[in-house]
Amino acid sequence: MRTLHKDVIVAGGGLAGLSLAYQLHQANPALDIVVIERNQFPVPEKTAKVGESTVEIGSRYLKNTLNMGQHFTDRHLRKHGLRCFFGNPQSDFSRQDELGVSELFGIPTYQIDRGAIENHLQQALVERGVTVLDGVTTSSLDVREKQKRVTVQGPHGEQVIQAPWLVDAAGRQALVKRQLGLAKPNPHKGNALWFRVDKQIKLDAWSTDADWQARIKQANTRWLSTNHLMGPGYWVWIIPLDNGATSIGVVMDDQAFEAHDFSTFANTLAWLQQHHPRCAEEIADAKVLDYVVIRDYAQSCKQLFSDQGWGLTGEAGVFADPFYSPGSDFIAFNNCFLTQLISDDFAGRDIRLQSRLFDSINQSFFDSTLSLYTGEYGGFGDRRMMALKLVWDYAYYWGVLSLLFFRNAMTDVDLMRQLNRPLKQAQMLNQSVQAAFRERARKRLVLPTQGVFMDQFTVPCLKHFNQVLESDSDDTLQDMVDNIVLLEQVAKSTQAMLQDDASNHISESERAVFGDYRHVVLA
Repeated sequence: MRTLHKDVIVAGGGLAGLSLAYQLHQANPALDIVVIERNQFPVPEKTAKVGESTVEIGSRYLKNTLNMGQHFTDRHLRKHGLRCFFGNPQSDFSRQDELGVSELFGIPTYQIDRGAIENHLQQALVERGVTVLDGVTTSSLDVREKQKRVTVQGPHGEQVIQAPWLVDAAGRQALVKRQLGLAKPNPHKGNALWFRVDKQIKLDAWSTDADWQARIKQANTRWLSTNHLMGPGYWVWIIPLDNGATSIGVVMDDQAFEAHDFSTFANTLAWLQQHHPRCAEEIADAKVLDYVVIRDYAQSCKQLFSDQGWGLTGEAGVFADPFYSPGSDFIAFNNCFLTQLISDDFAGRDIRLQSRLFDSINQSFFDSTLSLYTGEYGGFGDRRMMALKLVWDYAYYWGVLSLLFFRNAMTDVDLMRQLNRPLKQAQMLNQSVQAAFRERARKRLVLPTQGVFMDQFTVPCLKHFNQVLESDSDDTLQDMVDNIVLLEQVAKSTQAMLQDDASNHISESERAVFGDYRHVVLA
């Protein structure tokens, strides 16, 4: 039996594993890295993986940290924000209530073809001399010893790979999580199904109303948004891919999911015909490329990083929810922490304290993200709640989490200690606001459709948080403190407007936070 001796084993060659190997090689070209993957490259495009939308942190990681800017320009679509439609089904979408942006904020995000990215990364790694073993299955794995050991079966028979570091990036196979008993209960219950159709769906054609078309500054670009059709306990995503396909998914809490049989595409099409007939009409004659159903997708983990030479990244560790597309964000977080730990370990530095700190920070990020969903799906069809929720969640994401990532603060131990108090203050604010959303979500409200447009680009606080991210300031502590002062005002105004008896009078502080957006929300 052949034995390979390496420095780092990355078990899993999807986006999480390939990007980690790429980042590790970038930081430490001398490291001898092997990636093992059960699929063969090139993986198929259009249907390789779900998770085709990125937000600011994931986009920043892929484009800037991994230097993949040209690949994104060549192969992926610039995303035109997150857009939601509410109300009773209408054949003319100008009659739906719409939540989104009239024009783009400055930081680019993307609609991505996962297969294209994974093929690009695999080729780049091979060109740089990194070993990628594809078409192999893991028959055994042991991370308990100093030398980690993986046995794989493949075209060339059985091989044993040994290394002082092993990172599990093999998704829901959860190789390390199972072996070490790291799974822990997750309070969020969500279910999803998705499929790809070989057709480019353009929502801009769903109404010929001139006023509706004129809402968007760059004409005919609604289809480039991550479009959401909203209802009590569920949402439907419509995501375009650059290769002409469209990804469609339905995500539900248990109450909505158990009210219908989604075991086949035909059943799902029947549900769409009842609840979102315009979408059903669009896909009725399209070629369906795949169909997948997953129940109870959210998962937590007791520990992701260890000073004993192992770690987890991607869905091998945690997954919260597809709404807001945070999956690539957590790949970015996990891989940056792991790259720092592995680099420091091979440099002979003591990583015991650092590994515990990074694990604690990552867990805090995950808990904050999970709070955006837990117990709130009942309010996803509620126009007012979601108009406020998206502003708050964006504000917290851009003002806190994104600032940390954009300033490379997360792996700066001294800076994170200084930020400890303001970060705890931000967490308490978020917990308070999410509790108010959960309270309203219990009502599972659907407000009468009015055809209103809730334009997030007009919200002053969101512009502010974006401008801070785009600035060249190097005073992260002061910027964070200032952001949290503004977040306090956003939290206060948000909770007031959640109440049905909110005053029509707008104070100067509320105007500075929400501007005229407030009047549309309360309509």
